[in-house]
Amino acid sequence: MIMKITRRGFVKFGIASGAAIAIGDNLFANADELGLGGKGVAIDKSKIKGADFDKVVPYTCLVCNIEDGGLAYIKDGRVRKLEGNDKHVSTRGRLCAKGNAGMWHIYDPDRILYPLKRAGKRGEGKWKRVSWDEAITEVANKIKANIDKGHPNEIMVKWGRDRSGGATGRFMNTLGTNTGVNHTSTCESSKKIGMEHTWGPDIETPDFANTKYILNFGSNILEAAYFMNPYSQRIAEGIVDNKAKLVTFDVRLSNTAGRSDEWFPIFPGTDGIVALAMANVIMQEGLADIDFINDWTNYSADKLSAYLKQFTPEMAEKYSGMSAKDIRRIAVEFASTKPATTYTYRGPAKHLYGSYNERAIMLLPIITGNVEKKGGYCLPRGMGYDQPDPKPAGGKEPSYLSTPPDYPLAHHKVSHLTPFWIKEGKQKISVYMNYMSCEGYTNPAASVWREVLLDEKLIPFSFTFSNQMQETADLMDIILPDCSYLERHDPESMPSSLWPWVGIRQAVIKPLGEAIEYREILKMIIHKIDPDGKRGMKKYWEFKDPEDYVRRQFDNIPGLKDVGGYDFLKKNGVWPIYGTLDPATGKIVDKNGNEIKPEYGIPYKEDANGKVTIRGKKYKGFGTGDGKINIHAASYEKYGFNPLPTYKAHPWHWNKDGSSKLKDDDMILTTFKWNVHTQSRTPNVKWLTEIVHSNPAWLNKATADKLGIKHGDLIRITSPVGYIVTKARVTEGIHPKVIAVSNTLGTKFGRVAAAKKSEPPSMWGNVEDPDMKNIWWKAEGVNPNDIIPATADPIGGSQGWYDTVVKVTPAKAGDKFGDIKVDNKKHFEFYKETMQYAYTGSKHREMHPEVKVEKLPPAELKMGH
Repeated sequence: MIMKITRRGFVKFGIASGAAIAIGDNLFANADELGLGGKGVAIDKSKIKGADFDKVVPYTCLVCNIEDGGLAYIKDGRVRKLEGNDKHVSTRGRLCAKGNAGMWHIYDPDRILYPLKRAGKRGEGKWKRVSWDEAITEVANKIKANIDKGHPNEIMVKWGRDRSGGATGRFMNTLGTNTGVNHTSTCESSKKIGMEHTWGPDIETPDFANTKYILNFGSNILEAAYFMNPYSQRIAEGIVDNKAKLVTFDVRLSNTAGRSDEWFPIFPGTDGIVALAMANVIMQEGLADIDFINDWTNYSADKLSAYLKQFTPEMAEKYSGMSAKDIRRIAVEFASTKPATTYTYRGPAKHLYGSYNERAIMLLPIITGNVEKKGGYCLPRGMGYDQPDPKPAGGKEPSYLSTPPDYPLAHHKVSHLTPFWIKEGKQKISVYMNYMSCEGYTNPAASVWREVLLDEKLIPFSFTFSNQMQETADLMDIILPDCSYLERHDPESMPSSLWPWVGIRQAVIKPLGEAIEYREILKMIIHKIDPDGKRGMKKYWEFKDPEDYVRRQFDNIPGLKDVGGYDFLKKNGVWPIYGTLDPATGKIVDKNGNEIKPEYGIPYKEDANGKVTIRGKKYKGFGTGDGKINIHAASYEKYGFNPLPTYKAHPWHWNKDGSSKLKDDDMILTTFKWNVHTQSRTPNVKWLTEIVHSNPAWLNKATADKLGIKHGDLIRITSPVGYIVTKARVTEGIHPKVIAVSNTLGTKFGRVAAAKKSEPPSMWGNVEDPDMKNIWWKAEGVNPNDIIPATADPIGGSQGWYDTVVKVTPAKAGDKFGDIKVDNKKHFEFYKETMQYAYTGSKHREMHPEVKVEKLPPAELKMGH
């Protein structure tokens, strides 16, 4: 019998079996049979081993924020394939699926290759192609007019994934504006603020490869979390080499949860109370490292033990649903197994009081003495680079949008509340600049962003650097198309492993069409504003080209200059090179074949100038003011927040007596990220969308049975601000009171993303792709962000992505798949509600009766953040 396999069936079979499939004619990337490392992987005296490629160019990936080291294989001026850079100490020759598919950001069939100017009303979708000079002149004139009026802060810069190595900040400082708004409050700002006030840095780097026990809170670390690629490699090593146990707390059975030894689907936002109860058990059972607590923290073990007694396992069970017996058992296992570590990502932090959750979880490695130990919870390792001289001084006036006075601890900003503040008139904006961001799609209350961006009274002029037409670019006045990440230059360094490194992003091919690198466009704008240098701006942008700019940033890094400086990075992609990749183990080894070892115990080094004195000796210490781990955070207490790790039950979910406020038909809406997608930049990448092109709502089977919903049924998800209509994915792999919808899919832009293979190409210079005719799937994505209200952690500023109370019902008469109905007036009501939890709000004292600070500082508009 001969089995008939259609292309669709073949692709499904290939994905299921782990096969790597590449389809395309000879104009595009061919399917290559790869040997170990691939043909041409070695670069020897600039000659390529293997005849299939003209050259191999190292680079740093930018599909997401992991910044993996990669190699681009070039033939006839085209990228033919991408692989991992085997010299990179963190990623060790491996790329994830998103990185492997990165070439299709260059050859996106709907890519914008020429400057565009709006030719109709905003949002009407009418554009005309213009010259670079015309586009730059209009942008420069609008900016110059505001500077000449003495209002540089009316120039707002909104960025998302800004990996320009400081070019954006340099541009703002040159103009004199402090109105810079990032994306971090929609990402992990409350995690950062929880960590910074505890031990200094805003991130951890666990030694997964050498650990024996991992408590993973709210992180899909094997496929979608921060540094997923290097961390998943090392978790695998820890499990195989050390028999490490992995325990995951997550509302959804992610691939990480599914590969864990134990999975606990706790109720959303209760990570903190579970961690505090575990810490209590560890202290009461005598399993804590008392000497470490007394020597290296600012709170004594006796006081901490007494404080933690209030957080009992039974209390944690009431909120989380995890049994008190399991809480005790896991706590004892964790404390009794050395070394051990925890890890968190957005799960604990993206709640109304996410910063408290982060600090509560940090207690576990701290009280067990697992900090900065082999196999433990380690500080990040990173390397810096400078900005070219001379450096602009920057703006002189504070910006409300950048440093909102009601959120004095939120040093990573509260960007998702920006449209509400603009609409309220908190700060006037005359020029709106958008870079690497799609706030009209990826933010909560996305419909409010679109409303504000459409309003020419609120935003008189706007421009973007996007090379994709999407929900935000469609609302701009001018589009200045940036290059793809494989056609540009940037410096890079990320704490993605226990070995610090610096790397570069360099143009592996010439930019397509008329696309120009971002930092070069910024230079063009400045030179147009200040052509003769009399304004004092041009001197800060006198580099020859983007490579020259980045080259100067590496001039003064000790050690790098000795091996060739920037030219070394051009050849190798990364520095230092700690060893070679052993193909038998996948690990980096030294010249003797031994696995390289990281350095531990950095804060514990004796240092005559150190911050910490213990028994007469001075030590380097941690990155806090006193050099110790601050279990007690005085900076929190100043504004009426609890200075100790604590748990605050969400007032939408819980009554004051600890009973549930949710009705029988109430559920919590959460979001998640697919392993082959980012939020908005990957849906038009054909290899990735062929794998995942739908985002049904995950619904627990028992809940579905109660609601009369079957797998694949149309359902309506109704929040307090609106509803969406999508399909149900009925599964046992989710908490019964939770419904989860990915925040990736649902865009209406891009022929691949929308599966519109018969739609004619756009007018803005796209690349035609012969694979368009092979689209076999339907685009079944409904993005939930329009119906998720904007809320903010009053401490860290994070969006409460996982707090929205919804009702789930079968679709109603007349409902169609993809329907979205939203009321922006109701969004505004929720914004008003969340402001009441700020330290200046009416509900702040009510939520913190235990904090006895008599008088709180007044809200002041200050420079900073």
